[in-house]
Amino acid sequence: MTMQSDERPYSEEEREILRQQIDHLYRGFLEVVARARKMTPDQVHPIAQGKVWTGRQALERGLVDEMGGLDAGIRKARALAGLPDRAPLREARGPRRMIPPQAEPAAAAGWFAYLLEGLTLLSRAPALAVMEYLPGELT
Repeated sequence: MTMQSDERPYSEEEREILRQQIDHLYRGFLEVVARARKMTPDQVHPIAQGKVWTGRQALERGLVDEMGGLDAGIRKARALAGLPDRAPLREARGPRRMIPPQAEPAAAAGWFAYLLEGLTLLSRAPALAVMEYLPGELT
């Protein structure tokens, strides 16, 4: 039986493993944000903590440089790359790296936990959820 089984509650050992995994992922998240925003993880932690901010709130907290949508982001990327305003764009996609959980084929609970984890990440940190699909190093 796997940790994702819905046939029993987590054991204390499994809870500790899960806590360690979450802590490890959170520390990695803090480090990525801190490097990108030229902050320390200790400065990022009070404003992170799994919270989702609006664009304006993120701006007030120093998590973004300016307000804008996709078009503004594309304009900024072109400017940073020294490209003309109308330079053509090409979408680059990296290989998909999501691998199904290691579980028995009939383990629907394992699949559900796997999908729920992805949806939770997507709802809390959409940029982080898609980062593994972007080409090249982001840090």
